[in-house]
Amino acid sequence: MLILVSALCAQIALASYSVELKNNAGKTVYIFSNDNQRTCYCLTNTQTASIRDANGGDIKVFSTSDCTGNYGTPSNGIVNNAQWVNSISFGKGGIPSQNSPWGCANFYDWA
Repeated sequence: MLILVSALCAQIALASYSVELKNNAGKTVYIFSNDNQRTCYCLTNTQTASIRDANGGDIKVFSTSDCTGNYGTPSNGIVNNAQWVNSISFGKGGIPSQNSPWGCANFYDWA
């Protein structure tokens, strides 16, 4: 667990892009992507009521768990009723996404 927390802190320190996730209970977490990168986060195990652009760069949301297929883009930087979102790709535009090292984690367990 300590290694996981250390790795998360290192990623936060290098992060240039971030997105806010909020669940139905109002609990908020932020996910990050490093400068000049684009990251795909699986949200299958994370109950997500809303997604908000917090300097996320080019944001795409997917109903699949691996950032493939058809996607949506946040209107005015916000996706409400985001229960259908199973993955999110954000960061630098025009480059392929890299999978997050966290897999399909429940991000609210970390907050």
